[in-house]
Amino acid sequence: MQAVSRRIKFIVLPYLGSILMRLIRLTMKMETIGFELAGPFFESSRNVIFAFWHGRQLMMPFAPYPYNSRRAVVLISMHRDGELISRTIGYFGFQSVRGSTTRGGSRAFLQMLRMAGENRDLVITPDGPRGPRYRVQKGIIEIAKKTGLPIFPVGFSASKKKFSRAGIGS
Repeated sequence: MQAVSRRIKFIVLPYLGSILMRLIRLTMKMETIGFELAGPFFESSRNVIFAFWHGRQLMMPFAPYPYNSRRAVVLISMHRDGELISRTIGYFGFQSVRGSTTRGGSRAFLQMLRMAGENRDLVITPDGPRGPRYRVQKGIIEIAKKTGLPIFPVGFSASKKKFSRAGIGS
């Protein structure tokens, strides 16, 4: 029975998560800063490595990605949470490679190298799920060295909307 409920969880939660993310996105005004710096790479169709911090991943499927998302491959941990994330981003058209510094890293490293050779962009959280937080691990550097691809940092931040209080209580 537990296996059935786990299976249902891995089917239902990613679908609901992708819907919730889209609903959250509808409530946001997004502003892109510094994207023009990457322009020459995107215009030449050269592949890149996108890097963003692990704790900033929720809205990354909505980043202003210059290509069809099917060209990007996302490195995701082998943990159960990673499985949920992998399935969720699948609803946005992204493919994933599974592995991290603590589990499946060598295999994932080789898969990412292969994907780069297949003209795919790579997406990596350089601080990984276990951290240390906001500290780059060596994997992304090694992949960049082996592939010759540039690393583009990407970030996402949000702030509360400020409502005008004009006319209230006047």
